[in-house]
Amino acid sequence: MTSGTIQVPEGQELPVRRRWWRQLRFLPLVILALLCVIALITGRMTAAGLSQQGAAVAPVSTDRPSADAVSRVCRPAVAPPSQQPWIDDRSSAEAEWNRNAPGASERQVVGPHGWIFWSDYVDHYASQAVGRTLLTDLQVEQWVNHLTEVRDQLAQRDIPLYVIVTPSTSSIYPEELPTWMQRLRGSTIMDQFIAASGDLPVMDLRHDLIEQKDGPAHLFSWSNSHWTDYGAYVAWKQIAACTNAMDPVAKPLKVPAIDGTTVIGDFNEWAPFGIASPGADWAVPNFVDPMMPVTRTDKSGVTEVVPGATGTDLSVLPATTTVPEPWTGKSALIFRDSMGGGLSPMWQQAYSPTWQVDEPYITGTIKPSNFAQLVDEHKPDVVILQLAERYLLNAPPQGMGY
Repeated sequence: MTSGTIQVPEGQELPVRRRWWRQLRFLPLVILALLCVIALITGRMTAAGLSQQGAAVAPVSTDRPSADAVSRVCRPAVAPPSQQPWIDDRSSAEAEWNRNAPGASERQVVGPHGWIFWSDYVDHYASQAVGRTLLTDLQVEQWVNHLTEVRDQLAQRDIPLYVIVTPSTSSIYPEELPTWMQRLRGSTIMDQFIAASGDLPVMDLRHDLIEQKDGPAHLFSWSNSHWTDYGAYVAWKQIAACTNAMDPVAKPLKVPAIDGTTVIGDFNEWAPFGIASPGADWAVPNFVDPMMPVTRTDKSGVTEVVPGATGTDLSVLPATTTVPEPWTGKSALIFRDSMGGGLSPMWQQAYSPTWQVDEPYITGTIKPSNFAQLVDEHKPDVVILQLAERYLLNAPPQGMGY
């Protein structure tokens, strides 16, 4: 016999016709394999379709025609952008971005009047500022589900939740962005989040800050990515009005009177990178009446008494503060980031004790939610979540919960 054939005893070779029919015994296996391939392809197509649904860009509308009275105080509508380059013609917008964006090692972009902003080096800041980076439907849903669970769990304990989203400089002073970025600016992650916030106790501070930004004092610094103490004070006026509207029978938050502002220095965040500041612009409010001295214990356990207008910096958290006669007569557990420093003097007058801790969404320190643990530990009267706009990029994982 030739090489490669199966040897059988002489005289017992199978006829060719029988050998052909014998191969039909493999037909069921072939059919099964084909069905498996079809199922695999169908499954992948279905999964891809679901993935595309989850990856769809969430709505970015700023129109809120049905807002109730409380929402009109807490989330007044902001003017929509005049264009949507990242939604209507992303390829063209991306091409212009690539022609102008700084290299990966550059920390900053500088506007026509010297205002300095983070590049994408920090939290995709530049991309967030123009709407190049947006959230998907799934990511927005994760935020809404998470905050809804936190609110509802606290409500079972008769503890109100207040969510304060503190805006980025670019949301208040977009005209100070580089001109090429202004040409590309559409709706932002903040617009998406607010559009989906529904009945959540969320405060959007942009409208009032934009309305009051043309005064002699800067609300945000041109050489620092935070609002000035004066900018935080202006925002506090809306925070107080919103909080009082949400709970009209409670002792109200106060807005201490001021007599102008004072520029106390230049806190150039980009000085370590060799970027010059346009000059000193850090404005603080001149309070007419002195605030109550604050007893503060910082993360190292050191207790000191500080003047009432003193801010509590993120670097000393967790911290506890007390005053003898808080405005509201209540205690507050405050989850916050560095933007909370400007608000802390008012919080510390309004509530006693305050327990100020890191909010869990800060880039690089994202951790499981610890609301339940700290609420059980401190038993506060209210819970405040202050969240910088740029951290909306960090949607809580599904199931992060309370």
